[in-house]
Amino acid sequence: MLLILVLLAATGIVFAFAAREWGVGLDQNAQLASRSALADVEQRAASPFTKFDVWLRRSELGKKLEVRMARAGLEIPVAVFVAAMTIAALAAVIFVGRILAPVFGVLSIGLVAFLFFSYLQRQEDRRKEEFITQLPELARVLSNATQAGLALPTAIAMAAEELDDPAGSELRRAAQSMRVGQSFDAAIEEMRQRMPSREIGVLISTLLIASRSGGALVTALRNISDTLEARKETRREVKTILGETVSTAWAMLFMGVGSLFLINMLNPGVVRTMTESAAGIVVLVLAGTLLTAGFLGIRRITRIDL
Repeated sequence: MLLILVLLAATGIVFAFAAREWGVGLDQNAQLASRSALADVEQRAASPFTKFDVWLRRSELGKKLEVRMARAGLEIPVAVFVAAMTIAALAAVIFVGRILAPVFGVLSIGLVAFLFFSYLQRQEDRRKEEFITQLPELARVLSNATQAGLALPTAIAMAAEELDDPAGSELRRAAQSMRVGQSFDAAIEEMRQRMPSREIGVLISTLLIASRSGGALVTALRNISDTLEARKETRREVKTILGETVSTAWAMLFMGVGSLFLINMLNPGVVRTMTESAAGIVVLVLAGTLLTAGFLGIRRITRIDL
């Protein structure tokens, strides 16, 4: 327990230092403005937190996490996300381990990681859904721009200025990539990887084909706009129908975890006693297995690929 407290204190110090470094980077005050850009960049690059963030983003797991955070629209360093998850996991180990039993403290690490990545997945899905709802308007803007004689890269830059986020930010990123020399195909393909979905894939495939071989792009974009509008309404209806079932799955998960604390509150120490006997361990494992299977089963049933 003493080792855990030491690790928690050390992680808290690192996180506080990371938050301070990040806050300094966002603060545009007169002192930073008076410095040269090169000196400011060198000072930031020399900080331990920046070095740790760079090392993390170069690792395989860090690269995947950075991509997911970009999809979710989280504008924070990868190291801050990892540090926050680590602190929450250590706090859960101490809190749950002292109230219930040490074994549940260890298991809470997995629960904390699951909640963090579930939040990340939820942000990804929400941002992707918002982007999909903007696709009909995006197709209309591109259709009008190409009908006026503008090239596709110019039409994308114009659409980036007219549309709100997340479509606006994704198109601005693609337009910026093309300005620094990246090809149209590569810039659009990167946008498809950041926002993977059938609707976005159809639109981007149409743009890629038009950029390579030409064709009736205006007519295709108008047809796509009408189709995407109909699919948007269908997705909205399906999401409304399944909303109650999805909420039931999460409610069942939190009720199952909360029941342990409720039982332990009514009869203090009973959960710890159960972990010390074979019969109690069997009951806890069986209950946990059924709870997990029910949660995953409901999530699987309600996952519909439109």
